[in-house]
This record gives sequence, C-alpha cells and structure tokens, in this order.
Amino acid sequence: MNPILVLPLFIPFGFFLYTLLNRGSGVQGNVKTRLDSIRNDMGPSTDEVYNRSFSDRVIKPALDGIGKTLMRMAPAEMVSNLEKKIIMAGRPYGWSAKNWFGIQAVVTVVLPLVLVFLMWQAKADAGKTILMVVAVGMMGVLIPNLVLNGKIRERQKKILKSLPDVMDLLTVSVEAGLGFDAALSKVVDKMPGTLSEEFQVLLQEIKIGKARKDAMYQMAERIGVPDFRSFISAVIQADQLGSSLGRVMRIQSEQIRNNRKQRIQEKAMKAPIKMLIPMVVFIFPVIFIVLLGPTAINLLHMFVGQK
Repeated sequence: MNPILVLPLFIPFGFFLYTLLNRGSGVQGNVKTRLDSIRNDMGPSTDEVYNRSFSDRVIKPALDGIGKTLMRMAPAEMVSNLEKKIIMAGRPYGWSAKNWFGIQAVVTVVLPLVLVFLMWQAKADAGKTILMVVAVGMMGVLIPNLVLNGKIRERQKKILKSLPDVMDLLTVSVEAGLGFDAALSKVVDKMPGTLSEEFQVLLQEIKIGKARKDAMYQMAERIGVPDFRSFISAVIQADQLGSSLGRVMRIQSEQIRNNRKQRIQEKAMKAPIKMLIPMVVFIFPVIFIVLLGPTAINLLHMFVGQK
C-alpha cells in the first residue's frame, strides 16, 4: 500500500489524540483563570491585608463608613465647603471629606464618653460633668477645623514664599521665546515645590482637553492666594487681548515682589507692639523685683527696728 495514501488517514487520528490528551490541561487552565479573576474581584489576599498597618486595616475603613453616613445627613453646601478647604490644604494625610467627617464624629463622641467615665469614677458633681462634656464636645468639633485651617495657612505661606522666584523664572523663560506651557514645564523641572506641583496639575488638565482659562481659574481657587489670583487674571486677559505676555508677566513679577516687600515691612512694624506684651508680663516684673526688692527689705527692717 502506498504510504502517501495512508498519510491523510493519520492526520485526523493524530488531531483527535492531541485534543484528547490536552483536554484536561485546557480545563485546568480555564478554571485557574476564572479563580484568579474571582480572587482579584474579591480584593487583596489575606496575606496582603495582614501586611498592612493597623490604621489602614481598621481605623481608615471605620472612619470612611462613619464619614459616608454623615455626608448623607449633612447639607450639600457644608460638604462642598469642606471639600474646597481640603483641596486648598493640599489633601493633608491623603484624607478626603468623608475622613474628616469621621474624625469629627469620633472626636466629638469618644472624648465626651471618656470624660463622663473619668468624672463618674471621680464621683464629680453632675453639673460640672455636663459643663465639661459640652466643652469637650465643642472642642471635638472645632479642633479638626483648626487643624485644617492651619494646613491651609501653612500651604499658602509656602506658596507666597516661593512665588516671586517662580515668577521670575517663568518670566525669563517666556521672554526667552518659550511658550507659556513650555515655560510652566521648565518651572516644574527646575523649581520643585508646592507651586510647581500645582503647575504640573495645570499642565495635565490642559493635556486632557480642559480649556486653559478654566484650568487656570481653578488653580487660582485651589491656591487661594490673592497675588497669584491677580497674576492669573492678568495672564488670561493678555492672552485674550493679544498683548505681549512677557511684558505683562514682567509687570506682575515686579508687583508680586513689591507686595512681598510691603508684607515684610508690615511685620517689622508690628514686631515692637508684639514684643511689648511679653515684656510687660515677664520682663518688667523681674526688673522691679531686682531693683526694688533690696529697698523694700531695708524699709521693712527699718520699720520693724523702730517698733
């Protein structure tokens, strides 16, 4: 029999054997793929969870749950104002509005309960306990807001401190022939800091298609510094009117430096008045004791001797 005629008969038989032998491995591969997808949908594995810190595993999820509940109950304007403050503060600790709501709730509830327990153990008066609980509850409401406002002021001080130098580099880059976006990229590369991070966010928003005018106005709102807001308004106006951007930026840079000089002079003029209070409270009484103390002792001995 001719082998060439037999060969076509072995091809289907070989394909059948190959399919039969690889059927189990294909099923196992499909099962493994499905299990991996289910495991990914269920979230991190047990080992990954236990490798996290206690705050990431317990505290933050609890605060998130409490914060979500309070955000549903709180007015929309209150939530919007809190989110705006968090953005102006640069999202401290990576927390969002629900985290701050959760912290306020925990501090407002837990601290009064601890105080009630301590006062009950000390067998204090009920009236004093109520007053202390109310005071501590108000502190629990105010302290997170004070911390957030402090973060905003700290961030704005950093921006005001670096603003003149950043503006000088931006002005020089524009006058050298670079476009405004290229000048911003140069500032981001050469002068890292809080303001450079905001410029980087601005460039990313422009790249994804947001209008430059809207992105710049939103950046000014995130920063909340009057000098920077006036600079943004001048740049947008120059862009719309077709004026020389380099000249406008040079004027704005000089104005920002003049404003910085005036703020320094104002602080220097306030320094003597601020120094007067500690001098009256701490220094003058010590001087009076040193100068008049011996005289008072001598007079006391003289009057006692006459008696």
